[in-house]
Amino acid sequence: MTKLTCVLLATLLVVLAACSSSAGASAPPALPSAQPSAAASAPAAGGAVTTPDEAAQRVIALDPRFAGLQPKNPDLIGGCCFYEATQTADGFQVVVELGWGDCPAGCINRHRWTYKVGADGSTTLLSETGDPVPANFPSGGGGSSY
Repeated sequence: MTKLTCVLLATLLVVLAACSSSAGASAPPALPSAQPSAAASAPAAGGAVTTPDEAAQRVIALDPRFAGLQPKNPDLIGGCCFYEATQTADGFQVVVELGWGDCPAGCINRHRWTYKVGADGSTTLLSETGDPVPANFPSGGGGSSY
């Protein structure tokens, strides 16, 4: 088999495993999310932030549910959990999205946080929208199995 065939086969197996583990399971109870602080933080240890990925790492450190998140992969079907970081005129914007509930089909439920990260590393929660995140949502984006 070619390397591409192996990768595609492995991806298909992961999707099928996620589907079978959630088949017939009811969604966990939706409880209010533990919200990150909306107030600007003091500059984080580590000094200046110079790239979108550094800004994303500052945001990911704010909430244990964000641990291990990776950048959004537009080619991934059924991706539940990711971040998108972009440079702005005065720093960076980081959007974090968690999804759950039949994610191989696109996730029934989603929650999104939008942060501003200053060049000094300060973070401000600009908005938070979506369904309440289940209290037992696994850190690192394990929501696809819900």
